[in-house]
Amino acid sequence: MATEAAYLAGVVKDDTLARLIEDIESAASRARKAEPGDRTDIARFEALMTRLEQRAAGVDRAGRLPLPDPAAYAEVTLVGDDPARWPGEMPASVRAAATAIVARGLVPVLVVEPLDAGVTARPGDAQSAPDPAERWDAGGARGRRAVEARFRAQICEALSGPKPRPIAPSGINNSVVTEMLREFADAEPGVPARRVPVEYRDGSRSANPMPLRALPLRGQLEPSDLTLRFALLSIRHTEMDAVVDGAWLRNAEISRPRPAAQTDDLVYDITRQQLDELARHGSRVRLDLYQTGLETAVVGFYKALADHLLAHPRSVAVQPMYYDGASPAGERDRSAGITVDSAPFRKGTPWTM
Repeated sequence: MATEAAYLAGVVKDDTLARLIEDIESAASRARKAEPGDRTDIARFEALMTRLEQRAAGVDRAGRLPLPDPAAYAEVTLVGDDPARWPGEMPASVRAAATAIVARGLVPVLVVEPLDAGVTARPGDAQSAPDPAERWDAGGARGRRAVEARFRAQICEALSGPKPRPIAPSGINNSVVTEMLREFADAEPGVPARRVPVEYRDGSRSANPMPLRALPLRGQLEPSDLTLRFALLSIRHTEMDAVVDGAWLRNAEISRPRPAAQTDDLVYDITRQQLDELARHGSRVRLDLYQTGLETAVVGFYKALADHLLAHPRSVAVQPMYYDGASPAGERDRSAGITVDSAPFRKGTPWTM
């Protein structure tokens, strides 16, 4: 039988231990300042803490102070022998015991072991497993069409339920996501506007919900004072670099490993800032947006566009341009004046008021 255990160990202080503690504090400080998704210093911190715990594990059991309720200490990190630098959330009993260890000239180390000799405590009242979720019927659709049908059903459920339920755009073609968000962002008589959470396959949820049934959108673009052509992400189709005005987002900044919702939020923040800058001059701007893949960038952009249009109606219009690998190579997009030999594009439904 095994159980979880927690204890305080007094480790003899030497130069090696002092350097190890300095490295741990440095890694923790750098990890707090790291960009979202950058785990370099987090991994370094975890490796160094493992070395410290191995030192503590070498302390004889007679020199360990057992602690009750190990789960209470799972997120408490005790490093070094300076009480002023210990975490404020540390229980008073642990702080008193650690102070006593310091008084003996030793360094206290808090260790939580997931497996120790003993019997695992069991709750008095066992909880039964919840009933399985009701199977969703795709109406005979399979593969990609079933995924698209499920996304549409999610949006309809989010609009009709007593409170908004999250929609999940992961794994759906970017043109389908854009067209569905455009369809349901359009205001409809008798249907109240609603902000719907966006959740991704990895379980992360964006801080910015999608406004639905909130915008009186039009089907046709009107003349604009300025037309700009942007690739949504840089380095996706480098052959376009000579003919577009720029990339809306830097691939090196957006495509880093991080929870999907954090990428969505980053794109949202960048897009709101850049759209606000375009609107600041009072001109009506048209953006031809050439987009491929990465649903977090697509969703983050159009959420920001919807919120921008709510704050600044008619200041900007966006013409989505979808990569269409099935179209003949060398096809010319006459409206944009672009010939892309290996990357033909087709128009989507414009976002304009």
